[in-house]
Amino acid sequence: MASSFTRCFTNSLAKENVQAILRAGVKMKGEDIDAYVVEIEELIRLAEYRFDVPQTIETFTNGLPTGLYQKILELDRPRSYKQWKQAAINCQQDYIHMKARLKAHRGGITTSHPRGWMPQRMLTDPNTMDMSARRTRGHIAGSEEVNPATMTSVDTDRFAGTMCR
Repeated sequence: MASSFTRCFTNSLAKENVQAILRAGVKMKGEDIDAYVVEIEELIRLAEYRFDVPQTIETFTNGLPTGLYQKILELDRPRSYKQWKQAAINCQQDYIHMKARLKAHRGGITTSHPRGWMPQRMLTDPNTMDMSARRTRGHIAGSEEVNPATMTSVDTDRFAGTMCR
């Protein structure tokens, strides 16, 4: 009787621990969709959850990288767990294929993408001009220009004819 109690108590505790892990969230590591699917399915089975309920599908999709999730949603519109799993595997295979293809076309040089679908900032030469949206300024046609050093108006008419002679 003592061993029966211990076995039941241990099983109950293990189930609670796995459920806590799933509630905390399991994330796909790197680009390995297969390892993620194996891990999440094992945890779902140990927690004694059903695969066909919205909470399980949400748990699975919450662990996918945002870009992968968006691509699946745009292209496939899956409804069931089985459809989500297959779409994730297919999209990740396509991503890895395209990454290898780009590497081959670039002569083996690729930028590093350690997080898979997450956008990365491009490393640039420190001497190049930064043209990102946060660094550019626009001018309204007909507005007067201001010298930032003196904060005074710049007479643009005196430069009008000097560019193309």
